[in-house]
Amino acid sequence: MRSSLILVLVVKTAAAFSAMSMTGSASKIKSFTFGAGCFWAPADKIKKKDGILSTSVGYCGDDSISSTPNYEYVCSGRTKLVEAVRVEYDSEKLSFDDLLKMFDEVNTAEWGNKRQYEGVIFTQSDKDAQIAASFLQNNRKVVAKVEPMSKVYFKAENYHQDYWAKWRTRIPLLILTLAVGGKFGGDYSQTIYNTICYAFIGFTLLERKFDTNVDKVIVGKD
Repeated sequence: MRSSLILVLVVKTAAAFSAMSMTGSASKIKSFTFGAGCFWAPADKIKKKDGILSTSVGYCGDDSISSTPNYEYVCSGRTKLVEAVRVEYDSEKLSFDDLLKMFDEVNTAEWGNKRQYEGVIFTQSDKDAQIAASFLQNNRKVVAKVEPMSKVYFKAENYHQDYWAKWRTRIPLLILTLAVGGKFGGDYSQTIYNTICYAFIGFTLLERKFDTNVDKVIVGKD
């Protein structure tokens, strides 16, 4: 009986420490959202930075939207939505100042861009808003403004996620396939070439047509 009680205590203690560890791990993960021009390149660049845990691209900056938008609707200019990059980062490794410097490095926005491609630092607290405003004041060349984070972030269609990573694989594969078809196709080389190109274009169009799910994320305060 005594050994059983000891075993129960050991198990409960281990579970408690595990829960504490998970809570501590979760608490150090925070999010940062920004607009930096077209979202593909900035998302690709910032995900390689140390301390960045994950990235996604989507749309935010307009709480008047009542229904879930798609890419075409955002491009229409009928909303105030911005193409945004949302990152999760380790707050024990990165400060908000570090994130602002990273934002500056990956920002492709230009003055005069339409709303969709504006440079925007979305903040989730008054303190972060003050830090961001001071950063822009001291770095006048940074093309951006500060806005409070919208209540909703719409994670974009899957074909936008990890966009350049996908195409860094697809383009070499296409070139290799064309080269092999040209070398071994003989009299049918041109036909093979055309078929491969049309198939590639068709795949891209079908991906955009059917991969249309947009996830609605309710944004909390960090």
